[in-house]
Amino acid sequence: MKGMGKYFIGVLPPPAVETTLYQLKEDLKSHFQVKYALQSHSHLTLKMPFRYKEGKERELVIRLTSLLEEQEPFPLQLMGIGHFGLRNIYHQLAPSSPLIHLQSLLRGFCKRYLHLVEELSDRNFQPHFTLAYKDLKAVHFEEVLEFAKKNAQRADFLVDRAYLLKNVESRWKVVAPLIFGVGTGNPMLTLKREIS
Repeated sequence: MKGMGKYFIGVLPPPAVETTLYQLKEDLKSHFQVKYALQSHSHLTLKMPFRYKEGKERELVIRLTSLLEEQEPFPLQLMGIGHFGLRNIYHQLAPSSPLIHLQSLLRGFCKRYLHLVEELSDRNFQPHFTLAYKDLKAVHFEEVLEFAKKNAQRADFLVDRAYLLKNVESRWKVVAPLIFGVGTGNPMLTLKREIS
């Protein structure tokens, strides 16, 4: 469609966690030739990809920033390995009420203001960082799963922003960070953003 872009909203892990996840994906590639997940940076999807008018992109960023101005930062913990069927292996996250609330907030916003259809994956939110999919063959599934479980990492990190990403030339690019607490006047958050 002319003038329409493809977007999604997600959480990107901090560099140290991204490096950990990337290394595990590299190991899966070298041991099992599973490489499709290496084509994009690790991300936790909060709102599945959707189409939106590119001419209103700036307005979308402003609306999302406004929506998240009262959102408090929260910790997440990377732990364990899970899977969807025999074609997707992922790094799990410890249960997190603030994350569930954030996804619900964005889900409601997208339905009300963007008039997006709520997808099954929106209603059945299972936060994760994908390690292997698409080119993961069912015949090798158990072997790859066991390898991922043996090499799973634990990590704690603070989530203080989400991101609006856009598909540009078949790659997901960050359009804008959606920083939490902009409207709270929290001096520590302001200082943290100025330092980083």
